[in-house]
Amino acid sequence: MRVVLIRHGEASDPRASSDASRHLTLRGREVTAEVARALAEGGIVPTAIYTSPLVRAVQTAEILASVTGHPGPILVHDHLVPGAPTARALSVLDDQPPGAVVALVSHEPTVHTLAGHLSGLGGAFPGFRTSGVAVIDLDEEGAGRLAGRFDPTSMRWREPSDLAP
Repeated sequence: MRVVLIRHGEASDPRASSDASRHLTLRGREVTAEVARALAEGGIVPTAIYTSPLVRAVQTAEILASVTGHPGPILVHDHLVPGAPTARALSVLDDQPPGAVVALVSHEPTVHTLAGHLSGLGGAFPGFRTSGVAVIDLDEEGAGRLAGRFDPTSMRWREPSDLAP
């Protein structure tokens, strides 16, 4: 199974509205679409997309689905919100078919914690910029290997060995 971890795109000022209703900025939408195009061009098309229920994450998931041609629904998973327990956030991976490509759209620090846990790198895993991506391959026993990261600032793939933020 391949797990694609994505931090939501750049969002509106947290002082302007409640955290749950913060939406993507125009720049956040544009960068997220560019990142989604890079994923699609790299052959990474999710077979399942799960998102935090917060508006900015849902909007990020919608852009990801639209740009990559994701064939199915976007599923809201309450345990992808900041501070949710790792085991609950990852529970959606339990029933995925072989060869699944599962996208999880979340927030910092949750996305960082999930990446560290799945990759086996723990706290050494760097933080995610908005619209940042980590791709982790899991074997049949659930052992993970970081396949790569996509940096939304440089719009380039980073090698697994490059763990600088």
